[in-house]
Amino acid sequence: MLKIGQKIKAARKIKRITQEELAKAMGVSDKSISAYESNRANPPLNVIEKISKITNQPLNFFLEETTEISILSKLREIEFQFNEIKKLLEKEKFV
Repeated sequence: MLKIGQKIKAARKIKRITQEELAKAMGVSDKSISAYESNRANPPLNVIEKISKITNQPLNFFLEETTEISILSKLREIEFQFNEIKKLLEKEKFV
């Protein structure tokens, strides 16, 4: 099962933002985000709620037991959708 830090990192990567960008959006240091992601510090619930809102992930994503396979599946789905949008934009010469 994934730990909360792995879920935070996965949510951040799905959103395609850096630790620094997440930290800035939350009003904390990037060292705090690093500590959460590496499980050196446990984020309080209000921090998890902020991360949930910023990353557009449901709060349950962070609080329920999740397997690595389900997160990888979500990442692949998002990557596929991103590539499809990119193809459409290229076809319309927006890129």
